Amino acid sequence: MLSISDYLDAGHGRGLDAVTLASWERSRAAGLHPDGRNVPVPLEDVAYRERLGARADIVDLFQHFTRRFAGALERLGACSFVCDEEGYLLSRIGPAETLRRFDHVSIREGASCSEAVLGTNAPGLALVTREPVMVTADEHYSRLYHTAFCVASPILDDDRTPIGCIDITKFFDRNDVSAQVRKDLLQLVISLTDAIRSELSLRRLGRLAPEAAAMPRLQATAAPLDASRATFAHVVGRSPRLAEVVRLARSYSLKDANVLIQGETGTGKELLARAIHNEGPRAAGHFVAVNCAAIPVELAESELFGYERGAFTGARAEGQLGKFELAHEGTLFLDEVDSMPLSVQAKILRAVETKRVSRINGKREIAVDVRIVAAGNRSLGEEVLAGRFRKDLFYRLNVLRLTIPPLRELDDDIPALLDAFLAAFAAELGTGVKVLTDDARARLVGYDWPGNVRELRNCVEYLYNTVDGEVVALQHLPPEIAESGPRAGAVAPLLHAVPASTSLELDAVARQHIVETMSRLGGSAVEAARALGISRSSIYRKLKKHGIR
Repeated sequence: MLSISDYLDAGHGRGLDAVTLASWERSRAAGLHPDGRNVPVPLEDVAYRERLGARADIVDLFQHFTRRFAGALERLGACSFVCDEEGYLLSRIGPAETLRRFDHVSIREGASCSEAVLGTNAPGLALVTREPVMVTADEHYSRLYHTAFCVASPILDDDRTPIGCIDITKFFDRNDVSAQVRKDLLQLVISLTDAIRSELSLRRLGRLAPEAAAMPRLQATAAPLDASRATFAHVVGRSPRLAEVVRLARSYSLKDANVLIQGETGTGKELLARAIHNEGPRAAGHFVAVNCAAIPVELAESELFGYERGAFTGARAEGQLGKFELAHEGTLFLDEVDSMPLSVQAKILRAVETKRVSRINGKREIAVDVRIVAAGNRSLGEEVLAGRFRKDLFYRLNVLRLTIPPLRELDDDIPALLDAFLAAFAAELGTGVKVLTDDARARLVGYDWPGNVRELRNCVEYLYNTVDGEVVALQHLPPEIAESGPRAGAVAPLLHAVPASTSLELDAVARQHIVETMSRLGGSAVEAARALGISRSSIYRKLKKHGIR
């Protein structure tokens, strides 16, 4: 092992540029050894959320723009992330395998990428020099990162003070990043920071509404999300309740116990299940999805466990593998598992407990190594009490639990989801991103969305197939939405289209409306929530916000 002095001398001898050598000197001054395991200790959740909230505008724009080239990152095996002005990683996007490599060195949300922690690296260096940089292989101070190629560009304010940084990283076998790819990735990261800086300037000038995350007249170039490659980076929204669900799901992805996801239809249970699979140790195996409600009762057993030849009339001569076998060493997603008949539930329980299945008409048991992620639209606990679901199977599935809130309880996330779907369909159809008028956007944000995210997606698809022009007005919306009127209590999401003084006036109107409703109903918050068409949790949040007791 070389001494630090000899290591620095070797860097001089290889002809490293002055900027890199100066960074090496700073890394040594920070007490780092090039052969040490120089990895960060991520922030606690509360501290991370504070930093995330402070730079929410940059994170929103980063997520919006990087969705456009997520496919290119996937093909390259590269990932991108955004840091704040001190180098703390706030959000990242990329293929699951690459993100797992980052996880192994603790470079994830809340981790510091500063020189003092990692040694010379692209985002840390970019924040110091305030210039775009490229750091590749043994230009990194720490040998731990010699397998990485990185480019980074700082996001600067008008005084050239860093307010953030964007990085693109690819791990490589020394020669698999060509000179052209290096040049293209550096130009890409510079263009990305330029776009974010320009958008921030436009917002300050008041030319765009605060929540607008799309640049309306840009041609969409990226393919929409392929759900089969979904990761947590693809989850749109940053409300506290959704962030907590994603935090739990991310932690569950690193474990191997069964997971039970509950939530109304259309809330995105399968997307979350796929992200758990794709970012977990079983990502190399198959993700096999089964819609239990769509399988006829008489075929449920053969679908799940397979059959041998001659099992029944109409069976394939060669027999058929069941879903459990197809998911061997992977994940089996049982959607609407509560719809399975009790007789099939008993067989599922045996497969879960013994990790073995028997095909119909089979003569032997077959070992299967499967992680089960189950989902239901109804409370399985209530189904157990009603005698419609086996208690023992419920306990086997309900090891790690997730509950996805309905969209009507995620008011703050509706604008971001709306913009994400507008961009995705523009990319899929090869058209410009459609622009919503203020009243159309207000109606969509204020709508109750009983079908949740699925209904919102279908609505945007409807607009792209029925509106010929670029602008979507109120009269273009589906009739059930255009004629619905705004959801009672949904005043806050509409405020993005009005000046701050008007926003305060509308807050007062909203408060008065709640007070009058509760007074009329004898002071009952539960009855007021029902009358206003919002959930109990929403009414309590609004009572706290407006200081109503």
